[in-house]
Amino acid sequence: MTAKRSIVILGLALSGAWLNAVAPAQDEVRPLPKGYREVGSDKVAAMKELCRATAETGLFSGSVLVADKGKVIYEEAFGQANREWEIANTTDTKFRLASVSKQFCTMVMMQLVEEGKVELDDTITDHLTYYRKDTGDRITIHHLMAHQSGIKDYTANFDYRGTISRLPFEPDEFIQAHCSGDLANEPGTIYSYCNAGYSILGRIIEKVTRKTFEQNVKERIFEPVGMKNSGYDRNSYVLEKRASGYTRGSFGFTNADYIDMDSSPGAAGALYSTVEDMFLWDRALCTDKLLGQKYRDLMFTPNKDVPEVKAAGGRAQSIYGYGWQIYTRTHPVTKRRTKIVNHGGAIHGFRAMENRLVEDDAFIVVLCNQGDGFGSSDVWNAVSNLSTELIHVVTGQPYRMPGKARVSQEKFLYDMVKRDGVEAAIEWFKAKGKKAGWGGTNMALAQQLIDDGYVDEGLQFMELEIELSPGKVWLFRKAAEAYLNSGRPAKALELAQSGLEQKPDDEKLKTTAEEAKRDSEAE
Repeated sequence: MTAKRSIVILGLALSGAWLNAVAPAQDEVRPLPKGYREVGSDKVAAMKELCRATAETGLFSGSVLVADKGKVIYEEAFGQANREWEIANTTDTKFRLASVSKQFCTMVMMQLVEEGKVELDDTITDHLTYYRKDTGDRITIHHLMAHQSGIKDYTANFDYRGTISRLPFEPDEFIQAHCSGDLANEPGTIYSYCNAGYSILGRIIEKVTRKTFEQNVKERIFEPVGMKNSGYDRNSYVLEKRASGYTRGSFGFTNADYIDMDSSPGAAGALYSTVEDMFLWDRALCTDKLLGQKYRDLMFTPNKDVPEVKAAGGRAQSIYGYGWQIYTRTHPVTKRRTKIVNHGGAIHGFRAMENRLVEDDAFIVVLCNQGDGFGSSDVWNAVSNLSTELIHVVTGQPYRMPGKARVSQEKFLYDMVKRDGVEAAIEWFKAKGKKAGWGGTNMALAQQLIDDGYVDEGLQFMELEIELSPGKVWLFRKAAEAYLNSGRPAKALELAQSGLEQKPDDEKLKTTAEEAKRDSEAE
C-alpha cells in the first residue's frame, strides 16, 4: 500500500468517525412528551401502578382485569363494595353492567336470526302488535340494534331519574308509555343512542321465545359460557357479593338513587357480572360456541351507512355495530393504530368500560361502583382514562398516570360563599365559572347551602340559575319549592306561576302554587 493511499483511507476513517459523533443514530429514541412513561419490561407492574394511582384519586372504586393472548395477566380490586360496613371490593364482586348489557341483548337476538325465528328487516309491529303502526311499521330490528330507530330516548326525559326510573311497570305498559313517542329522526337515517330501542328488543325476544329476557340470557349465554356470577339484577334478589352503588358528589359520597332495574333499563342495562366472568364472555366471542362467524361478523361491523348525531360525536359515519362500538385508536405519541371493539355503561351508582383488542388478542374490563353527581363526569372520565391507558400498557405503548382529583367548582364556590360571601361567589361564577349546557349548574350547590343553614345564599344561587336558563321549567319548580319550605310563600307563588306559564300541566308546580297561595293568604 502506498503512503498516499494510506493517507486517503485514514482521512476517510476519521471523517466517518466524526460524522458518527455528530449525526444522530437512525434508531435513536426521542424523549417522550411530558407526562408519558415507557412501559418497560414489566407490563404488570405498570398496570398495578396505574390502577392504584387511579384508585387513590378517590374517583375509582371497583375491579380491573387485563388479559393478553388469552391469559389473564392482571386482576385487582380497589375500594369498598359497601361503605357502611367497610366491605372491600374483590375480583368476584358483582357490579351492574349498565349499557354493557346491550351486547348480551344483541347476542340473543342474533341467535334468533341465525335460527330463522327473526329477520333483521322485521319491524316492531311484526312482533309487538299493540305498537303504533305509523312508526312501528317503519322501524326494523336492524334499526333498533344499530341505534338508528329515530325513537326518542326515555333517559332524556327530565322526569326519568326522579320519577320514571323509580316506578314499576309491566313490560308492554312501559313500552307504550315511554318508548312509543313521536320520532326524532326518520328510521335508518342517523345514529342516535337510544335505550328505548333496546327495551323494545328485549320485549321482542320475550314474545318470540315465550320466555323472559332473563331466562334467555341465562340459558343461551351465561350457562353455556360458565358465567356463574352473572345475571339479571332484579331489585328483589338477594345476591351474594353484590356491590352497593354510590354517587360521588362535590360534598362527599351518597347512596345512589333507587332505580327499578326491570322496568326502565331492562334489556338495555339490567345485567350484572364480575370481571372474571366478563373474561369468559370475551373468550366465547372468539369462537362459534354461541354464534356462527357470519352473524358475529355482523355484530362487529360498524354500520357506516349513516352519520352520527352531534351528541354522539358527529362523525360522518357511525362506528356502532350491533351492541358494540368498533373503531381504530391512534396512539398520540407513537401513532400505533389499535383496533378496538368496546362498550361503556353508566347507571345510578355504577360505571363500566370493556375493551376487546381483537387484532392484539387482548381484553380489558373496568367495573366501578361509583357514579357522578348531576352535572359532573369526573368518575366517568377516570374510568374511561384508566381503560385507555391500560390499552396503551398492554400494547407496550407509552402511558400516562392520572392527575390528582381536582376540587369541583361547586366545592370551590361553597368555600368562597363561607369565606367571602355570596356576592363574591356569584361574581366569580359569572366571570369565570363553567356553565352546564343543560342548565342547573349550581342547583346542587344551592341545595347544599340551604341544608347547611345558608338559606339566603342558596336561594340566591337558585335565582341565578333561573336567570341563566329561563326556559328550564324544572328550575322554577325546585326554586319555588325551596322558597315555600323556607317560609316565603309569596316568592314561591311568583316562581310557580312563572313556571306554569311555560308548562301549564305541571302537577308539581300546580301543587306548589296552591300551597303557596294558601300560606300567603294566611300570613
